[in-house]
Formats: sequence, C-alpha cells, structure tokens
Amino acid sequence: MRIIAGSRKSRKIKSLDNLNTRPTLDKVKEACFSKMGSQVHNARFLDLFAGSGNIGLEALSRGAQHCDFVEGSQVALKIIKENIDNLAFKDQTSIYHMDAFQACRYFKNKGFIYDIVYCDPPYQKIMLDKILVNLFEISDKNTLIIFESNESIEIINDPFVLEKSVHYGSVYLHYIRRKE
Repeated sequence: MRIIAGSRKSRKIKSLDNLNTRPTLDKVKEACFSKMGSQVHNARFLDLFAGSGNIGLEALSRGAQHCDFVEGSQVALKIIKENIDNLAFKDQTSIYHMDAFQACRYFKNKGFIYDIVYCDPPYQKIMLDKILVNLFEISDKNTLIIFESNESIEIINDPFVLEKSVHYGSVYLHYIRRKE
C-alpha cells in the first residue's frame, strides 16, 4: 500500500498480514478522496475501524488538520503507530484502542465534532444504523460520513440522508450527511 497524493505521495504504508482485514484498494481510495475534494483540507478526520490507518494517513497527506484513529486490534494499533511515525504525522494524530461505539461516546464527552468520518467496519458484522446513532453527537450538518460496505444500503435512521452510493467491484462507498 502507498499514499496516493499530497505531501507524502508515493510513500509506502505497512499493511496488516493474516488478520481479517481488507485494505482499501487504491482505485477506491482515489475515488473516495476525489469525492471529498477540498473538504479534506484542514479537516478534523475520524478513521473508524482504522486497520492499518491507510485512509486517515491519506487524509493527512492531502491536508487534513488532524486524524483520530480508532481500532480494536492491538496488532493493528502497532501498525498504525509505525505508519504514523514513518510518515512523520505524530503531531497531527491520536490513536484510540477501543471499539467504535466506545470511541463515539468518548468523543461526544470531549465535545469533538468531525468534518469527515470514514467508517470501514467488518462486513456483515456492524449495522450502519447502529453506527449512525452513535455518530449523531459527533457530527453536524456539514459532516461527511463515508461508509464502506460490500452491499448497497438504505438509510432508515431519520436524521441522516444517503447522498450517493458508488460501487467498485465488490466494494460500495456510501456518502451520508445529517439532515438539518
């Protein structure tokens, strides 16, 4: 894996071996960041289910102000830390060893509001509506939530609206915002 664009363009990122993870492919990552456009610049970015940190690191390379990485796996956290150190992003990052729901409660108590949330949970294990309920308090009408899955979705959580879904082979990216 590598950083595609920005200040760390072409730099390599370590990935996770032998864990049930799916690194986001370069073509999917490029499409995702093209959709974000200039919104990533100076953004407070949240990488939920961060894995290797691939998406959050790309956001930092493209000008995000800060990225919080949330990951439950100790092995993955070690890789994220190595990648952050290798790319010299330590001052712009925070790493949290907790599940996504604990993290959302923690961030709510801290008063954090994110500009962009990238959410790549284990397919078939985490329900989007459960995540959206937890993201409500750490988002606002300008927050872009990107949910990666292996299937199309419908939003049934009323304060949110699905702006767009795009699929790349077996990967779907869903772009979601709060209604206000």
